[in-house]
Amino acid sequence: MPVTLKDQRAVKLLELVSKTKALVDVLIVSAHWGPNWGDDPPAKQIPFAHALVDAGADVIFGHSGHMVRGIELYREKPILYCTGDFIDDYAVDEIERNDQSFMFVVEMDGQRIARLLLYPTVIAACQARRAQQNEREAIVARMQRLCMQLNTPTTWNEQAERLEIRMSQHALS
Repeated sequence: MPVTLKDQRAVKLLELVSKTKALVDVLIVSAHWGPNWGDDPPAKQIPFAHALVDAGADVIFGHSGHMVRGIELYREKPILYCTGDFIDDYAVDEIERNDQSFMFVVEMDGQRIARLLLYPTVIAACQARRAQQNEREAIVARMQRLCMQLNTPTTWNEQAERLEIRMSQHALS
């Protein structure tokens, strides 16, 4: 996906997002954008993701980088810069841990996104499974750190074993 705002493909995509938003209640844009690896969203992705939201996207579901990156709330819309791997044909990098991710669930309140629910996962024996205690704690701590760098507050729900991100103070409790 081109992420330079002046690129003609990007201009057409933003126009398409705007036209499509007029026809749907919730618009999720799936963005296959690079680069591979690394904790931080590339600098060019941030203004492009904001432009997608400004054009009408309700959720940006970024992928391609093999690593979970932080989630930003922009105008109460979640931008998942990279969701990591759920199925992976790469060898596991012991430092960057491309085998760790989440199941991402968007919780609605009518036609409004209320919360994003993140269930920690680990790929093992070619299967994504829910992460267990020690792995779960490490995965959650990393995501909380990455979200904090993007000024996105998170809450760990021990009973449900999930990380929660509210879109606003008025979101479901």
